[in-house]
Formats: sequence, C-alpha cells, structure tokens
Amino acid sequence: MQHHFITELLGIKDTHVDVWDIREEESYLIAELFTKQRMQKCPCCGKRTKRIHSYRWQSIQGPVLTTKEVHISLRKRRYICMSCHHTFYERLQMIHRYQRCTASVQTAAMMHAAVSSFRTAALVTGVTVNRVLRWFDQKELPTSKVLPRVIAIDEFKGDADGERFQLNVVDVENRRIIDILPDRKVETIEAYLNSCDTGKVEMVVMDLSQAFKQAIRKALGNPLIIADRFHFMRQAYWALDEVRREVQKQLPKKDRIRMKRSKKLLWKSWTTCSDDQKKKVQELLKIDLRLKEAYDLKHELDTWFKESDAHNATAGLEACLEKLNASRLEGFHRVARTFKRWQQEILHSFMYPFNNGYIEGVNNTIKVLKRLSYGIKQFDRMRKKILWQQEVKLVLKQAYK
Repeated sequence: MQHHFITELLGIKDTHVDVWDIREEESYLIAELFTKQRMQKCPCCGKRTKRIHSYRWQSIQGPVLTTKEVHISLRKRRYICMSCHHTFYERLQMIHRYQRCTASVQTAAMMHAAVSSFRTAALVTGVTVNRVLRWFDQKELPTSKVLPRVIAIDEFKGDADGERFQLNVVDVENRRIIDILPDRKVETIEAYLNSCDTGKVEMVVMDLSQAFKQAIRKALGNPLIIADRFHFMRQAYWALDEVRREVQKQLPKKDRIRMKRSKKLLWKSWTTCSDDQKKKVQELLKIDLRLKEAYDLKHELDTWFKESDAHNATAGLEACLEKLNASRLEGFHRVARTFKRWQQEILHSFMYPFNNGYIEGVNNTIKVLKRLSYGIKQFDRMRKKILWQQEVKLVLKQAYK
C-alpha cells in the first residue's frame, strides 16, 4: 500500500512499476524503481515473448515534492523475441521515448505554461526553460477548417514577428477561438477564409473596419455583416469629447481643470445620473453652447440606441442622422457620414443578438497572457499558447462541473 502511494505521488500510472528504495538527500529525493516481468509484444513481428535479454538503469527527473526535486533511477528490462530475435525495451507510460523526465512532469509543465510564463512553468516543475519551450513547440494543436454559422473577427495588439497587430477569429455562438492570424491585412484574411470551408457561414460580426469588410466580401461573397454595437456608438462619444477638448482649451486654468476631469461625467447617460451629477452637467453645459449642442446630440443617439428594436431602429436612425447633419459641429458630421456608410450593418445589430463582446473578452485575456510572459515575439508560439490556454480551460471547466 505504501509503495502504491509513492508511485501515485510520483505520477506513475504503470501498474508493473514498483519501488525498490527511496531516500532523502540534502537537496533532493532519490527513488529507485524497478519493473516487474510480464508478457511483451514484439514491435517487429508482433509475436509475444517473456524472455529477458538484459537490464539497464535509467536516470529520470521526477516531480518537485516539498520543494525538493525527485531523482528517479529506474531499472528497465530489455526483452528478446524468440521468433525474430529482435530485442526491445518494455513500453512504459511513465516516460515518453527519448525523454529524461516523467510524463507527469511534462504534463504539469504544459498545464502551467497555459496560464503563466514559460519561466514560471519551468520553476514550478523543476526543469529548464529551454526544455519547456521544446516541449511546447513540439505540441500539435489541430484547428477546425470548417467555419460555423456566425463568426466574429477583431484585431489585438500582439507585437509578434514584426507585426504590431494580429487577428482573432471566434465562433460567436459556441464562444470558442477558431484561429489566430499573423496580421490584419486584407490579403491575409482573404487567404485564410479561402483555405477554410465557409459553406455554413451566414453572419460575420466586426467593427467598422473597411479592410475587414473588403476581405469578407471578397472571400465570402455577400454574408450578413453585423456592426458591433460598442464600436459604432463610441463614435458619438468621441465626437462629444472632441468638442469638450476644444472648449477646454479656451477656459481659464480653474475651469479648464474642472472641464478636463468631467469626461466620464459627460459620457454618462443622463438617465443614470444622480441629482447632484445632473446639476454638475447643467453647470458645465452653460459654459459653451457648442458643448451643450454636442451633449444633446450624444443624448439623442444614446436614447435611440437604448430604446430601439428591429421594428423602429431604421426610423429612429434616420431622425438622428437629420439632426447630426443639421448641427454646426464637424465631429458629428463625421459621425453622420460613418453611420450612413455603415447603415445596413448597424441596423443588423438590432435584428440579431450577436456582438463582439466575447471576442473583446478574449482579447483582454490575450493581453494578460502577453503581459505575464513579458511579450511573445514568435507568432507561432503566441498563437499556440492562446489556443492551448483555451483547451486547458475547457478541460478544467469540465473537470470541476
């Protein structure tokens, strides 16, 4: 029973491996193991044999226990086939071929590498960073080339292989990362989509990027494009902030500081402001008529956005566009042109319950992963780490259900 507990602690699943001796040195533990004789299948001819040819001691690195590394000495058996006279070592689950660490150490290192830096994974498992990197680079992560019904695309700042931005492609309905592309260029997106089976794709969710739209049209023909609600509504907030900064420059120092600190207050929806906040907003709007006009236009768009649905969104948008075009503020004229250019895609966001919320969350996770690793310069390694983290989280989620 004690020996069984020791093998379990060392992460050894082979039932025919037993403990010979275990002792503690000053800075590490030594475990001497041996294998029991059993029937083996010849890898050459397939015949079964139990005849032993020779023995060999192999040094193996085990897991870290109580802050001490475990050095394993395993006595392995070499068998000989009586049919073809081929000699071979017995098969063991505890260590992969040509490796000097137990499989449990390798698995633990890969699990830690999914949620932390490679250096941290190496320190926790007691191996070198280069060994962890070799294991990780050799890992194969298959990705699906059959795209689902609804996909979303968005860029994130990855700074890998000389490209500042990389592209994330996700399955919106099943909330999964499909793949990571090396850059956000039209030809890269088009080449990726052409390499996939896109027969099921009906809708694409994206921000207001003309490059994305061009690539989607070229590769997929005429799918239904949905503009992300956050990305088109922030145009109005940016226009309001542009006016706030213009007004701020013309104010004396005391009022300028107050105006500078009022950005979030002016962005906040009027309906969610407290009485005290509403009073402060009214005082700010009295300073300049341009600021009041900009705030009223932002409030108009905010009301349309929150109260519209698939039935009245079109009429409400047309009314808002008329007011934007009639204003004296160039920033809101640009908002009107943007909304007009993307009108159909914006209206689709009121008809279908899809947005870029999940993909933006994924991008935030990628930023954290990149920060923990102090940047990942190789794109292939960064892509694999993002996909591997997703797989590990899925396994852990199912395990703790």
